[in-house]
Amino acid sequence: MTELVWQRTPLLTIGFFIAKEVRNLVRNITNFIPVLAAIFVSNSEWLPYAVIGGYLVFIMVSAILNHRFFLYALADDAVHLRTGVFGKKSLTLKYERIQQAELDQSWYFRPFDLVILRVDSAGSAGKEVEIPGLPIGLAQDLRQRMLAQTNTNQAYSELAIADSEKTEPPADTEMTFSMSEIVRAGIMDNKIFVLLAVLIYPLSQTDVLEETLVPWLEANVSFIEESLWLNIGLAVAALSLLFILAIGVTLVRYYNLHFSILNERYQARSGLFTIRTVSFRYQKLQRVQLRQNLRGRLLKRFSVRVSQLQPSAHAQQQSGSSSFVLPVLTQNLVEELGNWLKLPRSANLDWQGISFIALLNPSFWIALIAPALALTAYANDIPLITGLISAALIWFAIQAYAIARWHNYGFTINNGWLAIKRGVFGRKENWYPLHKAQQIDVYQSPWLRLLGYADVLVHTAAGPEVIKYQPVSSALAMQREWSTMIGSNHQRWM
Repeated sequence: MTELVWQRTPLLTIGFFIAKEVRNLVRNITNFIPVLAAIFVSNSEWLPYAVIGGYLVFIMVSAILNHRFFLYALADDAVHLRTGVFGKKSLTLKYERIQQAELDQSWYFRPFDLVILRVDSAGSAGKEVEIPGLPIGLAQDLRQRMLAQTNTNQAYSELAIADSEKTEPPADTEMTFSMSEIVRAGIMDNKIFVLLAVLIYPLSQTDVLEETLVPWLEANVSFIEESLWLNIGLAVAALSLLFILAIGVTLVRYYNLHFSILNERYQARSGLFTIRTVSFRYQKLQRVQLRQNLRGRLLKRFSVRVSQLQPSAHAQQQSGSSSFVLPVLTQNLVEELGNWLKLPRSANLDWQGISFIALLNPSFWIALIAPALALTAYANDIPLITGLISAALIWFAIQAYAIARWHNYGFTINNGWLAIKRGVFGRKENWYPLHKAQQIDVYQSPWLRLLGYADVLVHTAAGPEVIKYQPVSSALAMQREWSTMIGSNHQRWM
């Protein structure tokens, strides 16, 4: 056996370990609620600075120590890691067990042609390995060597040889998204309002707005109080600015998006500052989600998210690579992608609805809205006729929405796929390869037993899916038929 040569990553990778600590803070922010509460209720001026300063020192020391004790060695058939400051860990990951190998070129690595190699292993106890600071040529060679040993067909062997010679074999399919399409993606999936909602609450609990911002506005922008329409215009301008900033975030993430398919491996590469290369093998596909919200409907664009098998929950939290996303597709590209993913053609689908019994439960609670609104209007001295008409209109709108949701819900089984659609203003379809379902249950609550109906629960690796309000006989027949179909199918699961 060849003696292993242990190596340390470059000093630049301290930035990687700092970013990792910051990500851990964001993921575990709920654990800091007591500290945040203490800062908000405390009258001490130095406490926030002490907490922030102490945490910055902790991040720096932790990053330096993690870099110092991070060692890796590359063998012909495996990658070896030694990590940990106080608790030592040694990991050997065989290339033949590797399912995913992704390259992430962060903005602080790009000027130095360094990348992060992320690797997922197979099995229920699989681990994710991250090796930061690798030269891009070495990382590409190592990645293709790993992928070549995870697939026995000749195509991947040829891929490894070609890459070792620093050449890329031609892809089966390639697609590049223009800047205008990425802007449309930013309009469709605009998340700045979610961030704004998250920030409003902590700001409202401090005195910054009341003691600093409001007095400054009153002193320097006195004309604001002069016109209602001016106030509305300023609010619209502020929201428009936030909307444009959110589009900018999407541009940074998906800049120069390039999609390709090679030997049933789907790959996307994008990014302005940090360039990410994300891919999945067709065998690992667990769910295909087609989405079109209201803005997407107006733009005639769709987004597609493909969820793939991950070896552990830890891996899903670490890199977020469990999903492969194409954020903006035309109808033609959606149909073309469906062919690549071997989905049934939309023209051949026979969607089945659910019983109108599904409307009883929401309609009962919606029916309580009208009298509640009428009583509220009466208590606030609103004219009786106005209150009754307003309550009736609100009830009618919500009830119409509930009926539309019921009407647009549907499911189908076609060519080994389970598909479920829903949506009123937009549209969402979830597609599951049925042979990968892990469990199928038939559930009856007391209410369903009384009506003679049942829910069918399909447990998949991408999460559970529920087909509600099926007659008991139909639900049991689905369970038997689908279980037989799964048991007799011998396709690869991953």
